[in-house]
Amino acid sequence: MSRRRSAAEAWLLLAVLLAPSSNAHAWELTPAQMERLVRDVTAAQNAATAPSADLEDVERLYDLYTPDFVYEHPMMDDVYTRERLRNNHLAALEKGRFEGPGAAGHAYRIVGMMHGDNATAVQRINARMGDRAPRMAVFEFSDGKVSRIREYWNY
Repeated sequence: MSRRRSAAEAWLLLAVLLAPSSNAHAWELTPAQMERLVRDVTAAQNAATAPSADLEDVERLYDLYTPDFVYEHPMMDDVYTRERLRNNHLAALEKGRFEGPGAAGHAYRIVGMMHGDNATAVQRINARMGDRAPRMAVFEFSDGKVSRIREYWNY
């Protein structure tokens, strides 16, 4: 039975890979894949904004984003391309923005997720937030990477 199942799965995979697609995404991620990517990005964001952050930490983070990645923060009217966000991040790193008292309080911890079609709504908190409600962000995916992050919170 496992041999028949393996052959059937192989044919199904081949059909999916060869089928024409009207979808803008190269493939759909499973909830487990989206969760893994959200956790990887959150860990990379934490590493890239830690007092010990260096250029390699920043590059690891931006490698998880698609070339056309966009960061949006509608509550603050912010829209950043991957390049602009990366350049701002490197400038902040060079100026020591992630060093000093309280810098460790920026690290996010995920407290909840809800998955949709190639998107995940994420609730995150950090130490600086105190008793405030978790912050919400929506991660969108394309080609196995994060293509957009929309933050829905205000200070």
